[in-house]
Amino acid sequence: MNHLKINNFKCFVKADINLNKLTIMAGANGNGKSTTIQALLYFRRTIEHCGEWIDGKFVLNKINGMNVPLNGVYCLALGNSSFVLNRNSVGDKITLGLFNDENHILVTYLVDNKDAKLYLTPTEPEKTTVTEFPIFKQEFYYLNAERIGPRINQQLQFSDYPNAGWQGEFTAQLIGLEGGYFKIPNERRFKGTLTNYLIDQVNYWLDFIMKGVKIKVETSPNTLIAQILIENQFTASDPTLSTNLGFGISYILPIIATGLTAKKGSYFIVENPEAHLHPSAQSRIGRFLAMVANSGVEVIIETHSDHLINGIQISVAEKEINYKDVTVNYFSHDKDDIQPDVNPIGIKEKGELTDWPKGFFDQSQLDYSHLMLLRKDV
Repeated sequence: MNHLKINNFKCFVKADINLNKLTIMAGANGNGKSTTIQALLYFRRTIEHCGEWIDGKFVLNKINGMNVPLNGVYCLALGNSSFVLNRNSVGDKITLGLFNDENHILVTYLVDNKDAKLYLTPTEPEKTTVTEFPIFKQEFYYLNAERIGPRINQQLQFSDYPNAGWQGEFTAQLIGLEGGYFKIPNERRFKGTLTNYLIDQVNYWLDFIMKGVKIKVETSPNTLIAQILIENQFTASDPTLSTNLGFGISYILPIIATGLTAKKGSYFIVENPEAHLHPSAQSRIGRFLAMVANSGVEVIIETHSDHLINGIQISVAEKEINYKDVTVNYFSHDKDDIQPDVNPIGIKEKGELTDWPKGFFDQSQLDYSHLMLLRKDV
């Protein structure tokens, strides 16, 4: 298992976060889930911005002298240097990195506290040997919580590798230009189907998650646009514009398309995959992401959905993913804590959670109990 090290970054003084093949970040708002994702994204940006490109991957043997912007890439909006240094920090340094039992790669950043800057200054990395962490691969997939909603069309744009963009803005391009000839790995093929073509598998998985929904994509390279048309039980085989059918489909399509096309050994980070989805669809997107992780992509999920976690538990119980490959990091804090507490929760072979700490998806039980007490008073 790998670990993400975060020292003096935003709400964390010192934390080592477990990263499994399938990692779920869960917990109440404002407890460090987004900070953890931002730390990983910022470290990735450091590797791209300050490292070297050697033999088809990024290498961070030394720093090239460039500062790392705090805003822009990967939808990062960290503000200036005064916002990212932990308030309880002793000194003016932030450390981010990855480690496991064999290797580590850490970067310390100098923070200008007197004159707030829009960047941090990285120092020479601390490392053991050349590592094989997924973060060094060219292919790196991230979907922001604020994905774009329904659009009449989307723009076409060059990219170094097929991806849906950080907000799903290139989903139509990914499916439209790759769909007819891109073959997904056999292990990501929907059960019982024979075709490996992307467009077919997108529709099989979409129908699994949202029964009766199907898409097709039309592209126009001359005008640099692509258009997603959607069919359901009410369109009578006459697909309509995505703008006529709400946000759920538009929010889930980039997850499906990315999950099917992501390269093995890479990271796929997705925030709030449950957004705009019915509870049954939330559970099934959990099962879909478990399948993607089981196929060799390292999936990191930030979620507020117990339904999504239920879906992953079902995947474990049905042996669609090994229980040892799943970790739920539960973020919480007590009033006097100087940083969030991160409690790693495992899943047993039959799908049960190894722990159920106070505050962990217990609101339904609390509400039911409250209602029972109110009814007794009537």
